[in-house]
Amino acid sequence: MNVTPSKLIRRTHMYLALFVTPWMIIYALSGLVLNHGAWVRGLYGAKFNAFEQVADRPYATVFSSDADPRQIGGQILEELGLAGTFNVQGTATSLRLVVNRNAAFSAHRVTYFRAENRLLVEKQSFVTPVFLNRLHFRHGYEQPFLAARLWAVTVDLAVVAMLFWAVSGIWMWWEIKPARAWGAACAAAGFSLFGVLFANL
Repeated sequence: MNVTPSKLIRRTHMYLALFVTPWMIIYALSGLVLNHGAWVRGLYGAKFNAFEQVADRPYATVFSSDADPRQIGGQILEELGLAGTFNVQGTATSLRLVVNRNAAFSAHRVTYFRAENRLLVEKQSFVTPVFLNRLHFRHGYEQPFLAARLWAVTVDLAVVAMLFWAVSGIWMWWEIKPARAWGAACAAAGFSLFGVLFANL
């Protein structure tokens, strides 16, 4: 079978699109949520970003003197049965340390009150726009969990796909001679609008 550069580019363009379709849908829908934030919040009212108390319990665990905030946060989540992707607000010696456990469909906020030897555990109810935003901003290789790192790999792949679509789109446009004039007009309009808006942000 004779595979020409044109055919290879077109097939790669198509198969990449099919593979990263779920991520593109997530970014598109979450982009709408971010762009129309006030309206979306109005639809959900107090439920938007609301946390409900799950537990308020004593916690007298002693941490090692050299434990950093992530070690403390990880240990707390492990003991609560909530191990997974998280971030921490506060320092190792803060009187109040907040651990945010960000799962796909829910989020927990665990506040450690050091002086009181107490944990306050709260859970965020599932709200579709918040869920979309949480996926939109999930990124990076810092988390030591396989799923989180594989997600980061797919984010890189989505970036590569979008760059490839731009370049391969130009290639395919140039190959279709009858479309060159209209394609050039669309490109000129897009770049011009982008430039004007960017210069006036």
